Amino acid sequence: MIAELLPTFVTAFVTLFIVIDPILVTPIFASLTKEETPGARLRIAVMAAIYSVAILLFFGLAGNALLHHLGVSMAAFRAAMGIILFIMGFRMFFDPDSEAQAKTPGPKASARDSIAFFPLSIPMLAGPGAIATIMLLMGPGAATLDKGAALAAMVIVLLIAVAMMSFASRIGDVLGRTGMNAITRILGMLLMALSTQYVFDGVRVGILEQAAA
Repeated sequence: MIAELLPTFVTAFVTLFIVIDPILVTPIFASLTKEETPGARLRIAVMAAIYSVAILLFFGLAGNALLHHLGVSMAAFRAAMGIILFIMGFRMFFDPDSEAQAKTPGPKASARDSIAFFPLSIPMLAGPGAIATIMLLMGPGAATLDKGAALAAMVIVLLIAVAMMSFASRIGDVLGRTGMNAITRILGMLLMALSTQYVFDGVRVGILEQAAA
C-alpha cells in the first residue's frame, strides 16, 4: 500500500513545495519580524503554519463545493487573492519600515493585523496557488488514500517552512536594517509582479470559461 501511495505523495509534495515556496517566504518573514525576539518569531512561524493547515484543509475538503454554491469560480478567487498580494507588495516596496511596524505585534497588538494570519498564512503560505492545488489534489475524483497522501505532503511542506523561518533572524542580523529594507523593497516588487500574474491568469481563465459556456 505504501509503495502504491508513494508516487501520489511525491507528486503532491513537489507540487505543493513549488507552489507554497518556503524559500521565498523566509526572507519576507525575516523582514516582517525583524523587531521581534527569537521566541516570538518561532511562535509566529508556528501559528502561520497552523493557520495554513486549517485553511488548506478546509478548502481541500469543502472548497469546490463552497465556491460552486456561492457561484464563484476559481479564476475569480485567484484574481481576488492576487489583488490582496499586490497591496502587500505595494506597501513593502514604498514604505518597508511602516509595513513591518504595522505587522509587528506589540502593546497594541489587538488593534493590529496578526502577521501570522496575514500576510504569512494568507496569501503567502496558503495563497491562491496552494488553495487551488490542494483543491485539485483532494477533488471529488480523488481516492481517500490519495487525499491522505496529499494532506501528509501539505503538512510536511509547512513544517519545512517553519524550520526555514526559524532561521530567518540570522538573515536580519547579517544584513542589518538597511539591507533588510533593500530586500523588502525588492521582494515587494517581485510580489507585485507575481500578484499581477495571478490577476491576469484569473481574468484570462475566467474569460475563457465564459466563452466556452
